[in-house]
Amino acid sequence: MAEAFGITAGALSIAGAFTACVDCFEYVQLGRHFGRDYQTALLSLDCSRVRLTRWGQAVDILNDPKLGSPDATASHIRTVKDTLCQILVLFADSEKISQQYKLGATAGEDLSVLSRDSMDSAIVALSNNMRELAIKRQKSSSILKITQWALYRRSEFKSLIEGISSLIDSIEKIFPAPQAQVTLVRQEAAQLQDRRALELVESAAEGVDGLLQNAAREVLNGHQYLNVSIKGKAQTGDAFSSDWHGKAVGASHTYEGVIVDNDGKALIGNKYGGKDFWDD
Repeated sequence: MAEAFGITAGALSIAGAFTACVDCFEYVQLGRHFGRDYQTALLSLDCSRVRLTRWGQAVDILNDPKLGSPDATASHIRTVKDTLCQILVLFADSEKISQQYKLGATAGEDLSVLSRDSMDSAIVALSNNMRELAIKRQKSSSILKITQWALYRRSEFKSLIEGISSLIDSIEKIFPAPQAQVTLVRQEAAQLQDRRALELVESAAEGVDGLLQNAAREVLNGHQYLNVSIKGKAQTGDAFSSDWHGKAVGASHTYEGVIVDNDGKALIGNKYGGKDFWDD
């Protein structure tokens, strides 16, 4: 496998490779050629980063060398590590493309980068929230010692995002953690501050983070519960732990044909704190 930023795969632990990948998102800048597309591109990058950290937290990558699967084989662990290192290679390749572009630029060509100062304040706030979430999940910085670089062509940015998304698809298939990921993504969507933020995320996550896109859409549109029969215990919809702090934003829910037996117990709808539904 090609080296990324001068680091060989053998020099990194799987946790180290994950942390380095999360770090790399911090170094990508976009040139002024992006114009108004800059804001959407930035949020797409944020969504990709949050998706990677969500999977990492779901499998406890920083603490569990088996990634939440006691039966994990050394081969599967190595494949995930190699895939994470391949994400690093994609970032390293984009840096090389940036350098080559600048070397071949014509005299007087604008090579400046767009800054957050020129962005809509609501998008800046949303991007900052997503960035803070990713950094919190990352917990520590990596060993990378690199500087920021800029992408100047939309095609190069699209190639980077699509490549990262494809590789995240791969590691999610090898070590799936759907229940934990759904819990986390619903928390992410519930913590978005207003309807506009939800709409921005729903748009930016398209083709990048299907879970987040669906979660944002679900909050916007509300849940529908049709012809539900409950004979034991059941929790349907969203449920967040008691340490959750935030507000619920979105549409109301629709209930039709819900039947709970005499001995049944059900939570249908959203829960945002307090005693857990499953605790008697």
